[in-house]
Amino acid sequence: MDFVEFDSFNTDDKDVNLPQPQPALSLPIASNLENLSKKFSGFSLSRKLTLTKNDNTMNNPQSQENDVMDKYAKLSLSLLKGEEISSSPVIINQNVTGSLSTRLSRVFNGSISDARMRDIFTSLEDKLDHNVECYQELVEPGFMGTVSRKKLKGRIEQELIKNQTTILKEYQPIVKQLKHMEAKLKKLNELNTQTNDRLQKNFQFSHEFNTTVNKLYEEKQLIGIKKDLLEAFKKKFTLNEYEEYVLVQGDLNDEFFTAMRKAESIVDNCSILLAEDNPQLGLKIMSKTNAVISKAIERSVHYCHRTLDNLYSLNSKSRLITLHKCFQVLRDKDRFDEIIDKFSESRSKDLLHEFYNQVQGQVESPPNERGPGARSATSSSTDIRPLFLSAHDPVRFVGDFLAYIHSIAVNESETITNIFTMGDDNDHQFDSIIQNVTNKILRALSKPIKSRIEQIISAETKFLTIFQIFNLVELYSMMFGKQLHQSDDLVSTMRVLVCACQDRIFTIVSNKIATISSSNSARLELNLDLQPPEWIIDFYSEILPMIDQVASDTILHLSQEENDRFLALIINQPIKVFTEHVQDNKIFTKRDSYIIRFNFLDLIQSKIMPISLLSDKVLELNDLNNDLIAKLTDLELTSLLQNCGLYDYYNIINMICPFSDDFFEPSIYEPIKENKLYSMENLQKVDTTLQEYVPNAMIEIQQSLLRLNSPVTVTDVVNNVFLEFVKFVEKLDSINREYLEFNFTWSDFELATMLGIDEVYVTYKQNLNSIEQ
Repeated sequence: MDFVEFDSFNTDDKDVNLPQPQPALSLPIASNLENLSKKFSGFSLSRKLTLTKNDNTMNNPQSQENDVMDKYAKLSLSLLKGEEISSSPVIINQNVTGSLSTRLSRVFNGSISDARMRDIFTSLEDKLDHNVECYQELVEPGFMGTVSRKKLKGRIEQELIKNQTTILKEYQPIVKQLKHMEAKLKKLNELNTQTNDRLQKNFQFSHEFNTTVNKLYEEKQLIGIKKDLLEAFKKKFTLNEYEEYVLVQGDLNDEFFTAMRKAESIVDNCSILLAEDNPQLGLKIMSKTNAVISKAIERSVHYCHRTLDNLYSLNSKSRLITLHKCFQVLRDKDRFDEIIDKFSESRSKDLLHEFYNQVQGQVESPPNERGPGARSATSSSTDIRPLFLSAHDPVRFVGDFLAYIHSIAVNESETITNIFTMGDDNDHQFDSIIQNVTNKILRALSKPIKSRIEQIISAETKFLTIFQIFNLVELYSMMFGKQLHQSDDLVSTMRVLVCACQDRIFTIVSNKIATISSSNSARLELNLDLQPPEWIIDFYSEILPMIDQVASDTILHLSQEENDRFLALIINQPIKVFTEHVQDNKIFTKRDSYIIRFNFLDLIQSKIMPISLLSDKVLELNDLNNDLIAKLTDLELTSLLQNCGLYDYYNIINMICPFSDDFFEPSIYEPIKENKLYSMENLQKVDTTLQEYVPNAMIEIQQSLLRLNSPVTVTDVVNNVFLEFVKFVEKLDSINREYLEFNFTWSDFELATMLGIDEVYVTYKQNLNSIEQ
């Protein structure tokens, strides 16, 4: 297939769109050979496959043809002798196939894609005559085949040249336009050269002109800068004569504070001059300006002192505004605290002087008493009734005393607020100062107030009086807390006084209880009438009215822990003292002890029950009463069993198995037969005793409980005792029927009727039956 010469396809030819080399493909050579042989009908591969790689290099075509013919002759003879002739005219030799595969791989496995290869062969077929002879001439190994292939190559090259010519003709108009444009561009280049020459000349002229103008402008600018510097220096680093006069001798008005701000800015700006190599100028200016500022500050301090000494002058709004501006100036210069301290000290002395006039009567004015306007904001001692006139009544005195202190605190707070505010709600710059000054002024009253009220509290022994004083102190403590800051000394003092009242109430109650505990008269009040002593009535007659007036969650606004301690002090501690007195008294039997203790607890319970704050203690006392009733019931039941001769049997049965309302089975009590007391004779004696004692049992037990103050409790004890007695007798009778075939004379219902609890017993039986069902 040497007619396909890929060297003729030059990749450098940009006008021809030819396929580019592609990576090698792995082709199945055998299948491609068969397809190729089918496509070229009449094409004899056997003749072409015998060509070797050196066929194209031979110089003599005739000798080459003869050699090939000899090869084919020998091949034909060998095939006729040893191999089976195929029906196809093409005889495939193994060596020829290998040679053909090598050459075809070089062609088909090139960089040309399959689609492009298919197009090439299709175009190649169009150039051939579609007959067998034409294909045979192309594949002839001899000279004629070579000529035919070269002709085919010539036709293909001619076709390529024709196609390239057609493409070049399409670019011919564009080339003409480019040549026309080339001529215009040459003209434009010439004009550009001429224009650049002219511009260069103009630029040189303009440069010279601009240089001259710039020099003149720089000289002008330098002169202007010097002038501005001199003006700025004079403005920023010097005070004119009028400004110095205003600061040193003029009135304190807007011009004064404007000049003050300018002087301060001059001092601040002198730091720039001090950074120069020669700082002498800055030092001189700063020294002179500071001297003027110092004089102005002293004038401001003197103005503040003079104004605060005469508060009437603050009725003028302009003067108040000036005072505030002075405050701002002195605040920045750390002189404001000096004004505040002196003002607070002088007003504190005035307050103390007036305070002692109220408490102790008129005294001489202190030597440093200020002018007539010094106490303009508070009431004079001659304006209200002096407090010492009501000193005989502690509650009234404390009320008047705290009202007077509250009026002073309110007046001082309003005065200080008016001094340091301009009446604007948004003016809060002096809020902390107002609180601080008010606290400093009123701090002088804290110790006298505390000592005076604590003296009254410690000297008072009446419980109700201390409680009334506590209410007053607590009320004014809340009022002071709303009016003043929570951290003020006066508010803290009021809180201390509240705690002092609470502690005094604890102390009074503790002392009363301690006195009662060690009192012989309290012990002697206990006698056989079994009634509560008089001291408990007197004790609660003072305390309970106070507690009944409390509307808070705890008594005296105590914490929960302290409230529980106080309740234990007024409830549990008297009970403890009374129990000790009863135990120390040897005249009481056990029954008497239970009854008198119950009467005592019942009295306390009846006293505290209407008070909601003592509801928990009511429940606690109720539990104690129930315990006493249970003990008293057991004691009466034991006495009844002993009088009827059943106590030993009661103990024996409980030792075997205690009775229960839920379950009873006589067979459980079979061990009772082993006891010597359990005999027919003994039980007959018990039956006789029952018939003799039961009719009088109701009267005897009622007489023993006659001193129990609660009729309901007496009824409950009697019913419980007789009910338990009847239940025991009824179950013992069942055991007797089981083991001795013996019955008591009276049945359980008859016995309940004799004891007067027939209705109670019937109710018990009905409830028991309903539970069993």
